[in-house]
Amino acid sequence: MASHWARRSRSLDVLHQIRPAPHQSRGKILENQFQRLSELLSEAEAHVPYYREMFRGLGIHSRDIRTLDDFAALPVLTKDIIRDRLSDLVREDMEKGKLVAGYSGGSTGVPLRFYRDPEHQDVSDAGIFRAMLQCGWEPGEMVGYFWGGNERLYSMSRLEFECRQYLRRKYQFDPFHSGPEEMERWWKTWERIRPQAAFGYTSTIARFAAYIADRAKRVRPLRGVFVTAEKLHAPQRDLISRVFNCRVYDFYGSSEVHNIATECPRGRMHVNSDFVVLEVDRAGLEATEPAPFIVTSLVNRAMPFIRYRNDDCGYLADGSCECGSQFPLMELNISRLTDNFILPSGRVVHGEFFTHLMYGSEGISMFQFHQTTPHNVVLWIVPGPGGEQAREKAVRAAVEQVQQLDREVKVVVRETAAIPLSQAGKHRFTRSDVRSAPAMGNSIA
Repeated sequence: MASHWARRSRSLDVLHQIRPAPHQSRGKILENQFQRLSELLSEAEAHVPYYREMFRGLGIHSRDIRTLDDFAALPVLTKDIIRDRLSDLVREDMEKGKLVAGYSGGSTGVPLRFYRDPEHQDVSDAGIFRAMLQCGWEPGEMVGYFWGGNERLYSMSRLEFECRQYLRRKYQFDPFHSGPEEMERWWKTWERIRPQAAFGYTSTIARFAAYIADRAKRVRPLRGVFVTAEKLHAPQRDLISRVFNCRVYDFYGSSEVHNIATECPRGRMHVNSDFVVLEVDRAGLEATEPAPFIVTSLVNRAMPFIRYRNDDCGYLADGSCECGSQFPLMELNISRLTDNFILPSGRVVHGEFFTHLMYGSEGISMFQFHQTTPHNVVLWIVPGPGGEQAREKAVRAAVEQVQQLDREVKVVVRETAAIPLSQAGKHRFTRSDVRSAPAMGNSIA
């Protein structure tokens, strides 16, 4: 497509390369996976201080890892290790200034920083494209894209924004600005752009579907809707499927490791074995209990995530699927918790807006935005390394941006030694006691 050429994106080239992979034999898939894993381990040992130290400490070399059982004996990478050894986990032969920084939270609520090479996004996009091919969508067809905006997007003129969306064939609907007035504009735009598929935050797409259903609007059927970033509940799936008259596909990844698994037309989750090696840690667990995932990214060579324990749980499943994909099967059990905020004006803001305000902030080890009423928000802060001055600057900037959403909102900042976890044992970055009408929904579990 013209936009990919203009942006020098390789995503379509990568898509062409990876498109046949799910339909190879299971043996060939696993053979290719282990070859990529071996290459990753070799590069990590040669160029990443942390892994070089790890292999030396074990008294082995990467070439000694000859089976997945050998691989499973390597130490697990945790969030605490990443925070403590960040610089040692980045490749020595890459200029750090050219890498792309990313941020994530997790079950403890302590933000996590990591890095990727500039080409990583093209590979990630190709993985999304391949997943969407399942529903009959083809590159070049318009996609309704429900994802949070950023300063670069907000600084564009209307003409520049519209041209960008048209050329990219991916029209962005911003969950950070998604009240009733925005929903009405979304509907008019939806009718104008006539997308063939949708991709994005589960709760936002469900709320848009509810808006359409409540007003008895008629919508052209989509080829498919792909939801991600949050748990997909059965009522949400049913609503989205009914309104857009298509199948809903669950798409699983994380901020740190993209493209982990994709739901197929038969409703089974397949591990993207050319993107990741997925394991579960069953130590101390019953066979019927979901186990924490240990995931290895096969595509992030700038900062390898090797046997990384993320915050999600599930099962690895045996057997094959009638859909035709030979990628292995898994079951997902996500416990991520975040809330949308409903402001006095009626505007609804996705919880990711607030978490993005604090990621990478110095002087803060943990935070939570707690909306107690439509007019009142408490920002809880656990002080961390970086000093009081840096913390105050970060907090002041965050408060200003929240108040820019709605000037009637008052933000109170409180420091604390710890923020309690949820009943599920997870940290909630956003928590709202304000409930909207049932059709709009609020809590995302």
